[in-house]
Amino acid sequence: MSRTNVRRCGFTLIELLVVIAIIAVLIALLLPAVQQAREAARRTSCKNNLKQIGLALHNYHDANNVLPPGYIDIDHDNESANQLGWGTFILPYMDQGPLYNKISASGAMDVAWQTVADMTTASASVPTPYARVVIPAYNCPSDPMGGINEKVGNYGKSNYTGVAGNTYRKGTGTSRPAGSFYDNSRLNFRDFTDGLSVTMIIGERSTVTRDGYNKYGTIWVGNQSNAAYYQQNAITTASDYYSINWPAGNWNFTSAHPGGIHFLMGDGAVRYISENIDLNTYRDLGAIADGRVIGEF
Repeated sequence: MSRTNVRRCGFTLIELLVVIAIIAVLIALLLPAVQQAREAARRTSCKNNLKQIGLALHNYHDANNVLPPGYIDIDHDNESANQLGWGTFILPYMDQGPLYNKISASGAMDVAWQTVADMTTASASVPTPYARVVIPAYNCPSDPMGGINEKVGNYGKSNYTGVAGNTYRKGTGTSRPAGSFYDNSRLNFRDFTDGLSVTMIIGERSTVTRDGYNKYGTIWVGNQSNAAYYQQNAITTASDYYSINWPAGNWNFTSAHPGGIHFLMGDGAVRYISENIDLNTYRDLGAIADGRVIGEF
């Protein structure tokens, strides 16, 4: 009677551990690449947001022959006190015409928007207050906070703010900030004598905490109050405090992207500018008519 040899197939414990180790190494190698690919996609989406904002600003300019005001401030020029910002004024050009019409009909164009119930308080007729509407095009996908700014009044968040240049607002005299958006600003493109392609007009502002310092992002609707004039723009000077991603500056231009941020230029182009940019060049890019020559950046 013949004996049949039966051969058993399988892994030994050592072989199994080797396979697991190889898989772990492959995952460790692939994970950073996957994260980089995701961040690259988020950066592209953020860039597209700014392109959409740029197109809206140009369309607003075409229709009104001026850019929208940075925000409406009662302290100067005897303007209305509604505190609405540029993000509200371009809503019709951001596929948000119905929202803009509701804001107009609410009475917020004539008084401080924070005092208008439909802007801030839910009701049976207005289940989502207008100032709390989440607008995806105003939100950078890399920013960790959702569409409501939990640090600024729980209103609709924005990760994009205007470039004021050397100071936030023009004050009571005749001098005005060197940049594009400030209190009651209504600039025409012909005012940009330095050139639209070398002038930053909108930049990113994130909610990412850096080195223990809080970052607030902003809100699209406008300023919370007259005292919160820094919510609709940021300063670009040669000071470290206002430089890109500087930790100690609560209201400077910041980003959740590594190493730099996106800026919308006056001609509609979007540039990714390094946080290590020369500060003098950074200052000059934020001004519309300082007459300084700008090289590579």
